[in-house]
Amino acid sequence: MVSKDAVTPLKIISLAAAANVVGDWFLCSWPLRLGCAGAAAATSLATFISSAMMVYSLRKRHMMPRIKMPTKAEFYELLGFTGPLLAITITRMAGFVNMQKTALRLGTDSLAGYQLVANLNTFFLLFGEPLSQLAQTKLPSLIDSNQTKEAFDTFKSLMLISLFAAAGVGVAAGCTAFFAPGLFSSSLAVQTVSKSTAPVLCLSVAATVVAIAVDGSMMASKDFSWMLGLGLSSFFVQSMLLSHCSSVQAIFWTFTLRLASYAVLSVARALLGYGHLGRAIRRKRGH
Repeated sequence: MVSKDAVTPLKIISLAAAANVVGDWFLCSWPLRLGCAGAAAATSLATFISSAMMVYSLRKRHMMPRIKMPTKAEFYELLGFTGPLLAITITRMAGFVNMQKTALRLGTDSLAGYQLVANLNTFFLLFGEPLSQLAQTKLPSLIDSNQTKEAFDTFKSLMLISLFAAAGVGVAAGCTAFFAPGLFSSSLAVQTVSKSTAPVLCLSVAATVVAIAVDGSMMASKDFSWMLGLGLSSFFVQSMLLSHCSSVQAIFWTFTLRLASYAVLSVARALLGYGHLGRAIRRKRGH
């Protein structure tokens, strides 16, 4: 983000996601058939690959900092940023864990189908990550310097771009799940689950792409308390809904609802003038 390069992270994340999909195929479906352990190993390997490529890219640009112990002041400054983000990340990971646990109750075929659709969801939602990086690159300086018109125009453009991107990426994800599940599994039962989940996967990916752009805007304005509060409340709502789910489609409907509500409520909050970004937008409207 400091170098304002959104292309390199997108390439690295896309390669890592592709490595995850290929790893799942080799370790879960064929030839090793390791099941959940294979899926975990593929995800770990993909994470290692992306981290290694990021480090290599930073070293190549001479941007890799020298590793040293932070001072007390640096530690507290870092903790003020990473502490809330860690809590937010934990609530989101807990939601994924609950989704996985719900899928476990549905049987082997449904679990395998859920894993396939979840991997597709993860792969396609990564195309929204540059929108978050764009927001975190452009908005902070505009908010801190009270450039209200520029902040409003940037936020508006970001939301419009995210809507168009969400439509395209969502349709691509749904089509992949419906027309090409055979590329990832030879099981007819798993393919049936994938095809039946395709419509909600389309909406899930679309909602996530928009939510990622909103997420970047909220992080840029340091609205961590809002993100954490909404994250916790949506987590509990999703948990209650998951207890009544009896299909993979229903599981992803809860995910779609969680992400869509986060995006809608956060944008509405900003438009009503709350938070750093919201106050900037409200001042702009008053001119």
